[in-house]
Amino acid sequence: MSTSRGEALEKRFRSFREDVSKFSNQAISDFRIARDPSRSVRLNLGVTKAIFGKWGIEILVALYTLKAIRFEELRKTLRPISSRVLSQKLKLLENGGLLQRSILNTRPPRVQYSLTEKGLTVATLGEPVLLYLRLKEGLV
Repeated sequence: MSTSRGEALEKRFRSFREDVSKFSNQAISDFRIARDPSRSVRLNLGVTKAIFGKWGIEILVALYTLKAIRFEELRKTLRPISSRVLSQKLKLLENGGLLQRSILNTRPPRVQYSLTEKGLTVATLGEPVLLYLRLKEGLV
């Protein structure tokens, strides 16, 4: 990427960061969310560990990119994840409302996973982070 294009993209990310900061501050104010930094750290880490622990990000990225996928295809995409661990993580993400499990009307019946509206929102909000990191690593 040329320097001027890279600089322009960097400027857009800075502007985006400022917009996101304004949005977050407004949401905190509108919903009267307490601004106790220590409590915020604990709550944010709790959410992060529960949802984005080992394999969570990988599953969300795969579902965001591939839209809908069957269990075995997802396992092969994420290898070396075991079937047991994948099953556990899928249940956790389903219980968290981030993905949905659909039983396909096939013989034998098969299961397909896709993002819910909540999961799609989380993945979409994370996409600029991934793009920024790819830019900084020269992987654009």
